[in-house]
Amino acid sequence: MKKGRTIGTIFTVAIMFIATLALFGNQKVYATTSVLEGQPFYVDFSEGIIAQASLTNGKVYVTDASGKKVNARLTLNEAANAIIVWDLSIGEYTLHVDKGAYKKLSLNNKKKSVEFNVVKAVEQIKSTKDLVTYFETVLNNQNFGHNRVQEEMMETSESRNDSVASNKSSSHSTTNNQVEGIEEGDIVVTDGRYIYSIIENELVVTDAKNPKNMKVVAKKKFKENQYLTKLILHNSLLIVAYDSYEERPLKGKDYMQSTSLSKFAFFDVKDAQNPKLVREIGQEGNSAGIRKQGDVLYMVTNSSPNYWLLREGVDVELRPYTYDSNIQNTSQPMPIEKISIFPGNTEPNYTTLSAIDLKDFAKNEVKTESYLGSGSQLYMSPEAIYVTAPKYDFVAPAASKRMVTDMMIMPAASNTQIYKFAVNQTAIKLVAQAEVKGTTLNQFSMDEYNGYFRIATTEGFAWGRNADSKNHLFILDSNLKQVGALTDLARGERIFSTRFMGDKAYLVTFKEVDPLFVIDVANPAKPKVLGELKIPGFSNYLHPLDDKHLIGIGYDTEIRMSEYTKEPFIVTKGMKLALFDVSDLAYPKEKSAVIIGGRGTYSEVQYDHKALLRHIEKGYYGFPVSLYEEKNANEMIYKGTGSQVYEVTTQGIKLKADLIEPAQSSEMYEEWDKTVRRMIYIDDALYTISQSGVVSYDLNTFEKLSTVNFTK
Repeated sequence: MKKGRTIGTIFTVAIMFIATLALFGNQKVYATTSVLEGQPFYVDFSEGIIAQASLTNGKVYVTDASGKKVNARLTLNEAANAIIVWDLSIGEYTLHVDKGAYKKLSLNNKKKSVEFNVVKAVEQIKSTKDLVTYFETVLNNQNFGHNRVQEEMMETSESRNDSVASNKSSSHSTTNNQVEGIEEGDIVVTDGRYIYSIIENELVVTDAKNPKNMKVVAKKKFKENQYLTKLILHNSLLIVAYDSYEERPLKGKDYMQSTSLSKFAFFDVKDAQNPKLVREIGQEGNSAGIRKQGDVLYMVTNSSPNYWLLREGVDVELRPYTYDSNIQNTSQPMPIEKISIFPGNTEPNYTTLSAIDLKDFAKNEVKTESYLGSGSQLYMSPEAIYVTAPKYDFVAPAASKRMVTDMMIMPAASNTQIYKFAVNQTAIKLVAQAEVKGTTLNQFSMDEYNGYFRIATTEGFAWGRNADSKNHLFILDSNLKQVGALTDLARGERIFSTRFMGDKAYLVTFKEVDPLFVIDVANPAKPKVLGELKIPGFSNYLHPLDDKHLIGIGYDTEIRMSEYTKEPFIVTKGMKLALFDVSDLAYPKEKSAVIIGGRGTYSEVQYDHKALLRHIEKGYYGFPVSLYEEKNANEMIYKGTGSQVYEVTTQGIKLKADLIEPAQSSEMYEEWDKTVRRMIYIDDALYTISQSGVVSYDLNTFEKLSTVNFTK
């Protein structure tokens, strides 16, 4: 069982069922006190079932501040134990429920009333009072929206394919970044002599000058509540990104609240054998991504305060926390003037962006801005940071539909909100926003080229008898105004990978076969499909070999027949490494393909592009592999773990090195600490890094040279 801890680049929004408790006799009623204009007001009765007829016979009604009845539309939830009030303008109201409004008579059934306000959305945060108003109004949305349709499970990875130019050769490995010149950070980095690795919550430095005699020369152990996530090298500065957790007492309460913070620890590694901590900075939330362009480091996080405690009368801090060891010993709330609202946003989450100039970084100020609004995917170009978030629209049932089962408030199809921040060194400014249909898979779904932003999305669901999915490609100008689109591609399927290469886009969708779409986006106003290739299996990562060839990494598949339902279903088999020839854009073809192992075989490169080794001069591409074979429909056999290196040229694919250690007879599955996480090269040596240590090989013969163990 793997013990490795993954702290997300991918960020999730928790939907909680929260309410205020008020006692009316022996009957409990749950409700918020405020609701935004245009949103329904929700009152949950913990006991008793409301009669449908009471909504129209006068036993349930709404009055305004003067006591006059108003024409509000009333509905019930599916369980008929909650009343939902619709279509009220700004003002003060009271919901009245007579004791005869319930299906069953009871001594506990008494006349009840609930006061509430309909308020205008807060557009500008000027005080802590504005924050309280904002979070009180969005509590209501969560009350009625807690039963959301479950999203499809999608594997995600972080990054962009900008161009073939990013495949530059070097005397040592570099991180497989999405955009050339924009660093994303990784769990292993090298400066050409030393290998810096994240091992659990420890930074380990290995001297690889002599690949036949490697040495661990330094270890920096972090605290138990600190979890290392990424490393970035900037000259002689090693930046360690990590997640930490703080607890602080609540005013007037006998329990603690926990806060998650994303932090950077800056180490001077001029003497790599003695890393010196110079400074730490951080901000509240889970990391949506880190980037470094030139001398500037950027961090984006998502967070949500414990705002539901407002209903318990707790004086809770609603501002996000930040930390800088230069000016404070503990994290502190942000100044209120640094907090804004994404236009039209009603989500109870923060997106916080920070930037620091690494030139004379020990003294430079951290520039931080926070926005009320969530962001789950991050893409950065040389000119801008794009943050996207899924948007779920909840719609009221039609007035004519009065069956209780029709009264559920269901989410409509999910869209994607896009926020564009212009970046100029440490200056970050929100300059545009937009919304498109469907949701993105990962950061490779986004791209900026010649001032235009391109984004690929899937709308609807691709699985089940009533699959209604369709795929889109939208092109937006510098102000995020749509100028062109391709819609309704591959109905019933969903996007598994996307790659933008200049004025071409490559899109892989899948359900039963793998269509590779070749799309011309040279004219932003009129994108068009030039060609399509259908083959078994799918690629969940695409990597450019050159401007006319793509490497696809994914899975082979086959269609089988269920012996119970007698219906076909898809079975994932071994890993698939494919070479696509797109020199004839109208007729793309799979020029070569290799199947690795059988069902159950996997590699980290399939969900994290940074696990791909690239040696452009030699044409080598490598990745970790754990091998399995299918014994029968319900059982797989473990065959070994390690890595493989392939030579990939325009002529085809050739296995150059099989560095997989065969499974022992007693092993049922791979040991987590021996599983290769990364492969790098320095000069003429190849190195594989796992939780247990580093193994070096001759890069020409692939003969094993030496091993260094991290545990010794």
